[in-house]
Amino acid sequence: MYGKLILAAVLAMAMASSACGGIILDGEGNVTNWSLTPFALSNQSNLQQGNMWSTIQNNYAPISYPSIGRQPSPGNNSGGEVYDLEELHVRITGQQVQLLLVASTPWVSQWGGNNIYLGDMMLTIDGRRFGIVTQSATQDLEQGALYRLANPGDTVGIQRQAGSYGDWTALMANDYGPNATVSNIIGPWAVSSSISTSELLGTAQISSATFNYGGSENGTFLLEYVFDIGLLGLSEPGDVTAQVAWGCGNDVIRTSGGTVPVVPEPGTVILLAAGSVFMFVSSRRQRRQRRAA
Repeated sequence: MYGKLILAAVLAMAMASSACGGIILDGEGNVTNWSLTPFALSNQSNLQQGNMWSTIQNNYAPISYPSIGRQPSPGNNSGGEVYDLEELHVRITGQQVQLLLVASTPWVSQWGGNNIYLGDMMLTIDGRRFGIVTQSATQDLEQGALYRLANPGDTVGIQRQAGSYGDWTALMANDYGPNATVSNIIGPWAVSSSISTSELLGTAQISSATFNYGGSENGTFLLEYVFDIGLLGLSEPGDVTAQVAWGCGNDVIRTSGGTVPVVPEPGTVILLAAGSVFMFVSSRRQRRQRRAA
């Protein structure tokens, strides 16, 4: 009986471990629960390492803006650092999808007296679209709300106001396809306030942190999204694309990865292994006791 109780406790601990989230930074700025250090890798897109894939674009933008080229607008030496989306990492661990965004500015910035908001996390998984609300300020939806995006009106494009590329009609070269307007290149920016509540699937855990990586990276912002795979109605996601953009269109970051094996979290593996060893030892002890009797 005691063996069953202890095993239940071990399994409960394993489940709790797999459900944990939150950014863990050490004194050097290493994100220890992701085993990575921002700005340690050179710029590259869709880099796959085990169960994680990443896009790194420090001081780089995938859109060629007028006069400045592929830099976060309005240019690295003219305030573009404010809008620099530096890194985006995605991984599938245990029964979770986890995303980590590294950005130069948290939540909101201002231009011409208008608020410019960091957009929602847009996901395409096995051809189906989903959105995680980054902050309620964009469309007055609950932060972390995870929606299925089934209809064209379920999302809105980038902000249309002074200091935004929302109304620009110029076609621009970009890393994602043929020349197009900034609005069309970015596409969906936020989940629409008019989306049906029937499309709400659940809630993602969102956590944030800041760290001074020196120089222009003083006050770098880290934002983590974590949610259970089961909310999507999928046993195991395959192809995944994640994207987030600033509301002004001054920068966007996207990363994509193919089918990745689901890897249990280390804590879960250790706890389950400990449970297996305990049950093995307990079973042997019971057999010996029966023989002695």
